[in-house]
Amino acid sequence: MNDMRGIGRRGALAGIGATGAAMVITARDARAQGVAMTYVAPFSFILAFADVLHAEAGGFFDREGLKVTIEQARGSSMALQQVVAGNALLSRTGGVDHIKAVVGQNAPAVSVGPIAQASPFFVISHADRPIRGPVDMKGKTIGILSQGGATDNLLDIMLVQSGLKPDDVKKELAGNSVGGFALIERGRLDAYITSVGPVVALREQGAKAVFWNTDEHAPVPGQVYIASREQAARNGDAVVRFLRAVRKSAEDMFADADLSRTLDRLAKFEIAEARDRRVAALTLKEDMKGWVSRGRENILRNGPAEWAKAVELMAAVGIVPRGSDPARLYTNEYVDLAMKG
Repeated sequence: MNDMRGIGRRGALAGIGATGAAMVITARDARAQGVAMTYVAPFSFILAFADVLHAEAGGFFDREGLKVTIEQARGSSMALQQVVAGNALLSRTGGVDHIKAVVGQNAPAVSVGPIAQASPFFVISHADRPIRGPVDMKGKTIGILSQGGATDNLLDIMLVQSGLKPDDVKKELAGNSVGGFALIERGRLDAYITSVGPVVALREQGAKAVFWNTDEHAPVPGQVYIASREQAARNGDAVVRFLRAVRKSAEDMFADADLSRTLDRLAKFEIAEARDRRVAALTLKEDMKGWVSRGRENILRNGPAEWAKAVELMAAVGIVPRGSDPARLYTNEYVDLAMKG
């Protein structure tokens, strides 16, 4: 079983140190000994993190000569801090959060590849009082996952793109669960923004829900793997191996028609959403669509046009300065190498 420790322990530092040392050994020795690296999941384990969890549980990292320690952070900001501080080689975060950190705060981070090219977020409302787009939100109360986080920023972008102002709506915190819909039914919310899990669960329950993806009004890269530029340059071989393992793991999942083999492997981890295997399989299938929304041939590949559009949208809202260079946000050099193996 993979080594899962809290961020506060010194184990992550040891993992990165081992990564740097392992770069001098031969490829054959690497397969035998394992190149050590640390990856930080931004939150506790959920089905949306199956990309890395399945790669670990299915032995795909091992077959690439990687010994991956998977840490759990308390939010994407903490995960980013661990990467920038050199305590972890890789993490993942939302495209909005990455742009804010790099362009807005000059963080030395780079996207080495997007795992979710489409947005993982949906707007849910009641069919009797539907919110079918940002223009329907004026004067309404909209639930977000966190103040200043990705859903908050996406909401602002969607409103401005539709000719409204961010203060044209009232924002309230709502959990990333079906519980948000109960708040809509009670009249406390008019809509809320959440991930695909609650969407699938509500659909399976037959709830009178209307939902649509935020990409329809605010197309921003969904979820990306990030590294510090310095660590990526120093440990490029480990980054390539990681991306290759994730790609092969994803191919295996796509070949698993009912995802039963995948869920058997994921049982190695404590994932609350996976307890109902039927709903878990449906949720995973929906989530996996975002991995290849620009085609299977572009899996894990950064799209220059998508990053440029996202920076433009965020600048229009005032989240980042106008005229920022989107090219500083990403690189495809590692995924290009990973696709060759």
